[in-house]
Amino acid sequence: MHRLLDYSRLFDQSQAEMLSALEAQLEQKLRQLDHHPESPLLLLAERDAIAFLAGFLASQLRGVPLVLGNPQWRRREWQQVQGLLTCNLVWGQVRLNMSSNAQTSNTQTHPPAGTILIPTGGTSGRIRFAVHTWEGLTASALGFRDHIQGQQINCYCTLPLFHVSGLMQVVRSLVTRGQLVFGSYKALQAGVLPAFEPEQFWISLVPTQLQRLLQNPRLIPWLQRFEGILLGGGPAWPGLLEMGRSQGLPLALTYGMTETASQVATLQPREFLAGNNSSGRVLPHGEIIITDASGCPVKPGETGKLTILAKSLMRGYYGEFEWDKPSLGELVTDDYGYFDEAGYLHILGRGSQMIISGGEKVFPSEVEAVLRESPGIEDVCVFGMADEDWGEVVVALYVPAGSESSEEIIMEGRSRLAQQLASYKHPKCWLATERIPRNSRGKLEQIQVQRLVSALRASKESAKDGDDE
Repeated sequence: MHRLLDYSRLFDQSQAEMLSALEAQLEQKLRQLDHHPESPLLLLAERDAIAFLAGFLASQLRGVPLVLGNPQWRRREWQQVQGLLTCNLVWGQVRLNMSSNAQTSNTQTHPPAGTILIPTGGTSGRIRFAVHTWEGLTASALGFRDHIQGQQINCYCTLPLFHVSGLMQVVRSLVTRGQLVFGSYKALQAGVLPAFEPEQFWISLVPTQLQRLLQNPRLIPWLQRFEGILLGGGPAWPGLLEMGRSQGLPLALTYGMTETASQVATLQPREFLAGNNSSGRVLPHGEIIITDASGCPVKPGETGKLTILAKSLMRGYYGEFEWDKPSLGELVTDDYGYFDEAGYLHILGRGSQMIISGGEKVFPSEVEAVLRESPGIEDVCVFGMADEDWGEVVVALYVPAGSESSEEIIMEGRSRLAQQLASYKHPKCWLATERIPRNSRGKLEQIQVQRLVSALRASKESAKDGDDE
């Protein structure tokens, strides 16, 4: 990154002045370390968006390797980070002394200047850091700009900046000289509209967030005014998409991940409004190859595993590659999908989440999509559970929406499934709960879900044993 940043274009005057002053102050702190015998590695875990952005920009302008941290992590998560790397400079809210010794095997070489470590995988219980550079993030932003045939990209950002989905909104506005407005998703959900005009702006949401916003009729006219609503971070179910389309929302379904610096495929809002529910076409900076089990490319319409090649691809996971080796040329994902004849990408689900029941493959997202249409179900997640007879059985964890009994909800769910999906895809176990653990972006907290399911199954077995006595 070089100093061609005009903060007055990015923000209003007061925010621009605040950011410029804070960034200069932090950059001066980093400049004082130029002749320090130990190269700095900065951990940034700021809650405040302006403070985060100032630290991010200062580190990039000085070429200081940067680790992004989640201020909401607790002791267990920080201990994982501490076991991965040693940071001798910490800005923000951290609950442990991160400068203590980390595992020697992972710290034998220092990250190169300008390296950006972005966290991923925390909801699965194991935090990893995808190694990126400013050049890679820029490639992603420009790829999106070229895909939508735009010039300046203006973003209304409500997502956390330590996460790639929030960070890339900042990068898109920066490199295209657009505008950036920070907002509060919680305020939106409460029906408090921000004092800005959303025309010519993009907002990024995950499906669960969109669903919650659509429950407030006051927000719909405001959402209609955006240039585009990027929808990613998980599969969107047909009912949600139909609701968005009926309301004229300019949804842009996307496919991407932390490892690719966000989206590598995006559907144009006009294509969505015309009835397309795919993840769109591949962006100019990337390529997606779909292969069968033997690694051979499949034909349009045939399902296979996705491999991604992109200028925005991460270098690798920190501590899991050698710095002097060539960069990662391609990323073999765990995602399955297909291209249709027109070149649109359709994602079916992840292989690690795929359920093999009686030898048949079941993707949880397609079962969830049907159950979300049931008026008695407010939220649902589907997963596989080990079974002696079937290998795995399909399990539905759901949140009741109203006063219907469990028997009525399950009967309605089974009826809908019988009309739309083969019987081997139907849940054999149904578990009701008051809330499904999700993070601020609506993604499942896998460890908490596992604990909840174990407790619910134990309670169910205990009640069953009591009835048998």
